[in-house]
Amino acid sequence: MRIGYKEVNPTKILCLGVNYTDHIEETKLEVPKEPLIFPKMLNCLITDGQPIIYPKLLYNNPKYNRIDYEVELAFLIKERCKNVEAKNAFNYIMGYTVFNDITARKMQTKDITSNKPWFRSKSFDTFGPIGPRIVTDSEIGDPHNLKIELRVNGEIRQSSNTKYLLFKIPEILEYITRFFTMEIGDIVATGTPSGIGPVNPGDIIEATIEKIGTLTNRVILEGGTE
Repeated sequence: MRIGYKEVNPTKILCLGVNYTDHIEETKLEVPKEPLIFPKMLNCLITDGQPIIYPKLLYNNPKYNRIDYEVELAFLIKERCKNVEAKNAFNYIMGYTVFNDITARKMQTKDITSNKPWFRSKSFDTFGPIGPRIVTDSEIGDPHNLKIELRVNGEIRQSSNTKYLLFKIPEILEYITRFFTMEIGDIVATGTPSGIGPVNPGDIIEATIEKIGTLTNRVILEGGTE
């Protein structure tokens, strides 16, 4: 998979839930005591300009017919690592990019209330747009002080700053690598701020993070055209 000018071949996508203080207030969820991690399938991945496919399975079912955007700062792993200490975390980061954690929201809510994993609601094909490029440490400066924003059809829906991350990147990588070996190119999405909401076929989503750029994708109904 090519992100900007860089070819990457991740083995996994790991995401954080409930990791912005303003999102916690919005959802009225309990503040997690440790990072809340869930996976997304590799089939989720698409890049800048490719369409997000709204599955007919969801669209035609009133129980499930809502998909949401979630703009997130993501980082990619530079070298194979396990049991990384927080103080050394940045040595293992290839760079940063924009990630849009598309979510089947009604399905997720049903699964949560039924004490089931979030997995299926997060892992439909195309539910992980990423891009438009990978930015290195030297370009990004402090990843914990970046404006993060999302627009739908030109209207601002999310607007925050990565300084509101509950668990910072070094803590996240230390925690994850206690359990999993991370491989070159693996993706970690750090969570979304407040302002989550639905999108529909025909909508254009623009996810922007300062110093990285804008990831743009159109939503289309499964079986439709761009």
